[in-house]
Amino acid sequence: MKYNGRLKFLVLGAFSLLFFMLNACTFNGLGVILPYMVEEMGWAWAVAGLGFTFLGIACGLSSLAPALSIRRFGLARTILMGGVVLMAGFSCMALAQGALAYFIGTILLGIGFSLCGTTGGVNVISHSFRRQSTAMGIYFTAGGLGAVAGPLIAYGTQELTGEWRYYWMGAAVAAIVLSVFAALVTANRSGTEEKERAKKSAANQTGWAARDAFGTIQYYIIVGAYTAFLLINTTVHGFAVQHFSETGLTMGSAASVMSAIALIGAMGSAVAGVAGEKIGPRELTMLALGSTVVGVLALIMGGNWLTIPLAVVGLGIGFGFCYVGTAMLMLDMFGKRSNLELYSTMSLISTVAAIGPALGGVVRDELGSFSLVFVGCAALGFVFLVALFGMHRPVQPRQREEAKSVVAA
Repeated sequence: MKYNGRLKFLVLGAFSLLFFMLNACTFNGLGVILPYMVEEMGWAWAVAGLGFTFLGIACGLSSLAPALSIRRFGLARTILMGGVVLMAGFSCMALAQGALAYFIGTILLGIGFSLCGTTGGVNVISHSFRRQSTAMGIYFTAGGLGAVAGPLIAYGTQELTGEWRYYWMGAAVAAIVLSVFAALVTANRSGTEEKERAKKSAANQTGWAARDAFGTIQYYIIVGAYTAFLLINTTVHGFAVQHFSETGLTMGSAASVMSAIALIGAMGSAVAGVAGEKIGPRELTMLALGSTVVGVLALIMGGNWLTIPLAVVGLGIGFGFCYVGTAMLMLDMFGKRSNLELYSTMSLISTVAAIGPALGGVVRDELGSFSLVFVGCAALGFVFLVALFGMHRPVQPRQREEAKSVVAA
């Protein structure tokens, strides 16, 4: 899927707006709205965390769907389907009277996130722009700004109206409007034409076959780093607001801290896009994961104003750099040829990250604190930081065979 001329900038803008909404109204907004839902419904935090887990699982298990749908139906129809699913999910959240509707809503939101999210966006951007890292930086910066806006909009809606359901209603409207807009600007060719163009493009592209890439340890190190990041990200956004409120901050201050993290993350994505043109993607990913580990360790202290700045900067840089870093690292190691399949498979495998909020909710109910949850997150991040440090560039099977032939001769 490649767009040229001015159209590629319009497509980038449409995807960026859509990613802004996805980040604002799913993982990030839910973490702020959830305490109000828990209070009104009388749920345990294990129930609340389970909804976050369903969101992550649905997002992961449906991650192959956009690749298959784009190949079969085209990009525009895939986005439109995603918008309809998102609207249904947000509507379930708005109308929820119990845990079942909440769970169904989060599952639909996870599926919609996959259909409208990064699998299609990263693939289009990597094929349409020569300066891929800069373009991806713009895309992920928009998502980061959505993460800034989400907690503030959620808190502001609650403070102004006293009704958390209005937040979900507004999200449903935004989802269908932005998905229709994105579908319109990407519908410049039919699905059949897209498939034929994709086949010709794939034939001319250098890079690894998906099967060969799946056989390398490097692929799974990248996937593991991405999974660790997602687990930390979803766990932090699920529980940080409540953790801050339990350790001395008001709900308004806690939401502001989360927005500050997201603001640093948005700026980090912009910087990462430019930095990715100058430094290696492996180093960029290591910086992201290292900063995330430092930030989540600082988060353990909760409402301590001496450690809050460290948590904000560490998590902000980590969250901002990691999406760009892992996307570019995948391209750098394995090329464009099978990027759609490799990226969507990575998203599928990373579904295991969804266990974080579920375990976190159980730990909180048992121990009365989220501190041990954040310690576990930091340990997982450190393991893959070490793995990235020792990782070397993989050798394609063809090149390996040629090298053996030279040695044998």
